[in-house]
Amino acid sequence: MWPHLTVDQDLVFWSILAILLSPLFALEIQKRLEDRRARNDRKVELFRRLMTTRATDIAPLHVEALNSIEVEFYPARRFFGIVQPKPSEKKVLDAWRIYINHVNTNMGEGDALNRWVDRRKELLTDLIYEMGQSLGYDIDKVTIKTQVYYPRGHWEVETELHALRKAALKVFSSQSPIVTTVVGAVEVSPPLPPPDDLALPPKN
Repeated sequence: MWPHLTVDQDLVFWSILAILLSPLFALEIQKRLEDRRARNDRKVELFRRLMTTRATDIAPLHVEALNSIEVEFYPARRFFGIVQPKPSEKKVLDAWRIYINHVNTNMGEGDALNRWVDRRKELLTDLIYEMGQSLGYDIDKVTIKTQVYYPRGHWEVETELHALRKAALKVFSSQSPIVTTVVGAVEVSPPLPPPDDLALPPKN
């Protein structure tokens, strides 16, 4: 390579340079592998949380996992400063955005509420499915949607607490009165006489 070096000297130079730089390259490769492994572990943890809380969509762990998806599945690979997402990561983020957009819309009441809930379950199933596919879990949508255990007692307690909170809020905000009912006979006592210092003077 260099004009003043022979072929043998040139080979020695590059050999020495490779020996000196190889630890640096090895450390850089090891660091990248560790970062990639840690990122994948965080993704798996998010997937596990959503799977275990998919029947309780208002659970704090469920909400926290949902709000972490955009951070953990954001494309990390870069080429000359251009983000190049993996196709599987893009599918997860697209499913997440559609789900978040739906849950932030008005739920409505009656039949509209039922349709809103059914759509939410469908979109959540799509999101969890895409996360599983991205992480190498072969779990179909039917399993995600139906194979989940949620005791009826938990559902009843959650429903009752929600109803109590709404009723209390209406009372404390003066939107609804407290209705009372008197049972049995009611005795009305005569009014008490005024105190002596407030008694009217006798008429002449």
